[in-house]
Amino acid sequence: MMLSTLILQSLHVALLGLTFATPVHGSMDYVPNDIHCPKNSHAGFVHNTYTYIAPLHDFTNLVGSFFNISWYDGIVVTNTTGADNVPGASRSGPFNGVTYNETLTMFTERSDAVTFSFIGKGFSYTRSPKGPTVTLDGYTESMRFESICGGKATYIDVLTRVCSDNQIEAYDLWYTLHMTTFQGMAVNLGAPVLAGDCP
Repeated sequence: MMLSTLILQSLHVALLGLTFATPVHGSMDYVPNDIHCPKNSHAGFVHNTYTYIAPLHDFTNLVGSFFNISWYDGIVVTNTTGADNVPGASRSGPFNGVTYNETLTMFTERSDAVTFSFIGKGFSYTRSPKGPTVTLDGYTESMRFESICGGKATYIDVLTRVCSDNQIEAYDLWYTLHMTTFQGMAVNLGAPVLAGDCP
């Protein structure tokens, strides 16, 4: 009797361990992209989601290469290292009068979703001639494009983390970049906003 009780308790503990070890699906696959800001720099976050009536492949045909981000508000890549879509690959190019440098940290592609994440080195920039100069001490972005509504629509999830000396300006930079990018992409694809139920 005592042996069977011990066996049952051991099985219970093992099953409990398996339950807690099973990954839980959240809004993004886990990527170790949390940032730690240096002194006098502050963490900020920009999270945007979009849903459009167009199949996933319409979007992934545009965003499926880490080395080509012309879809991202016309940003140009002038230098690359490593293999495209393989973590550790890097890209750089001009942005707002400075040079950005980004490294891919994760890229997964399935039939129903494409998810990728990258980390960027810091730089200082001025958005307009009369605007303040803002210093970014580093940033990360994670993006997921997911098929929904039986393949008739696409859900886009974008999360940016940034260290900056001016949280308001940094937030406005990425919010504007996200809005112009994804709204413009949808217009070019002829993809209307999915505002309610699946079509």
